[in-house]
Amino acid sequence: MRSIIRLVAAGALALPIVIGASGIASADVEFDTNSASASADGATIHDLASGADGEGGSYFFESYEVAGPYGAGSFFVLTYTYDGNAGYHDGYAWSSPDGAWTGSTSAQADDGYAGDDDDYED
Repeated sequence: MRSIIRLVAAGALALPIVIGASGIASADVEFDTNSASASADGATIHDLASGADGEGGSYFFESYEVAGPYGAGSFFVLTYTYDGNAGYHDGYAWSSPDGAWTGSTSAQADDGYAGDDDDYED
């Protein structure tokens, strides 16, 4: 009887360790920060985030907005990898007494694998 109780107790204590270890292997990680400021000269907002998952996906995002006596503008950048694909996107916009500008860049790549394509073998 004692050995059965010990076995049950050891199993009950080991289960959280096993579950925790499997959680570590597939854990998602994230970092996020932001700030804002305002004064008589203008205002700013800054956001930054990045992360990764246990399956090889990752991302990075940053944006910045500013307004002041010389104009107002914003920019952002986003990069990612996910399921064999990767991408990059950025954009900006600015307006001032001298005019306005805007632009963007975008690029994407995939692994070329179509899951139901007969040309690929596992």
